[in-house]
Amino acid sequence: MGSNAIFAWYEHVPERMMISREADMFASDVSDDEVERISDLLENIGQLSVFDDTHGYHVDGVGPETAKLPSDWRERCRIYVSPATNGVEAVVPHPEDIAVSKLFAGREKDLDWVSAAHGAGFIDLAEVASRIDKLPELADARRVRILELIEIVRRRGRD
Repeated sequence: MGSNAIFAWYEHVPERMMISREADMFASDVSDDEVERISDLLENIGQLSVFDDTHGYHVDGVGPETAKLPSDWRERCRIYVSPATNGVEAVVPHPEDIAVSKLFAGREKDLDWVSAAHGAGFIDLAEVASRIDKLPELADARRVRILELIEIVRRRGRD
């Protein structure tokens, strides 16, 4: 769900986009009992786990409410599977949908990530802006702020 989802889309990612040691994950399309069971399993590869010590990153179990994504994000997502996933499929948001979520959060680290994604040509800011109105329960003030942040990214230009 978070910034590291970009690796499912691009093999070579600018260093400025590799700021997080965590992979945000949640189980979707499963029963409430399964969500809890899977969440418990994710703790085995969470922060300060043997997995974290071995690989230098960890999983952070989150809920679907963690990332504020456009209502139609699943229409653009990518299903990611590799031999390392043992048949488990990851549903990964499109980079422009990740950018929308990061602009919604509006933290400096998120703005840096969006700027780097724009600079690398991974996202189109006009497309990002077009998805804002598909955010559920978006207040007018937040919409205006996200558009302001897009303009800041645009002014930063492509590095």
